[in-house]
Amino acid sequence: MTLLFITAIIYIILTLAGSHFLLALSAPTFALLVYILPLVLNFLVTKVQKDDKQKLIASVICPTLSLSYYIGLTYLSSSSGVWSKFVEANSVANSSVSMEITKTPLAASQLIFVALVFYGISLAAYFIAKSSVSRNKGVQHA
Repeated sequence: MTLLFITAIIYIILTLAGSHFLLALSAPTFALLVYILPLVLNFLVTKVQKDDKQKLIASVICPTLSLSYYIGLTYLSSSSGVWSKFVEANSVANSSVSMEITKTPLAASQLIFVALVFYGISLAAYFIAKSSVSRNKGVQHA
């Protein structure tokens, strides 16, 4: 449980730092910060848990913290007006490439997508790890 508390503190720091330095980030860096880093952090926290019950708890709590992080970061950025500046600075459209960033990061569709990504991957990793452990329980290696 201490590790989950530390994870929550990390997310709070990331939320505050991310909303403060958002304009200094590129769109790919923002994507790494918002989507990839939470997945890696969730995986690591779940992986280091000792027993199956703790792993299951971490597999549910970590995505909740990640979703809270996403909501907090986008809310702070949107309410301060930084989000619209970030969208303007990072939207690209020319003859060969077009990249648009949503102007409403707190829309229901965005929240559903983020929740599905965080919970889906976390729980899938938990169940895959659990099934591989149960398959290998009776196997002895020399």
